[in-house]
Amino acid sequence: TRNYEMAETLYDAAISSSKTHKFVNEEALSNELAGHFYLETGRRNKAVHYLTRAFEKYNEWGAVAKANSLMLYLDVSER
Repeated sequence: TRNYEMAETLYDAAISSSKTHKFVNEEALSNELAGHFYLETGRRNKAVHYLTRAFEKYNEWGAVAKANSLMLYLDVSER
């Protein structure tokens, strides 16, 4: 069975923990993975929120090329 509520809870827990411990790279990755999850489950607005946070955190970490690669998903999800 698919347990989307549990997945959502665990994505948010990973984001919160990485933020608390100031692991910017892990926070970026957790947000990105949550964004992909929401895209796959048809929740575009939530996906945009998480992918935008991932974009911001990758830039904060200095991974500009990785951040820019998310623009493809942000452009697609906004259509």
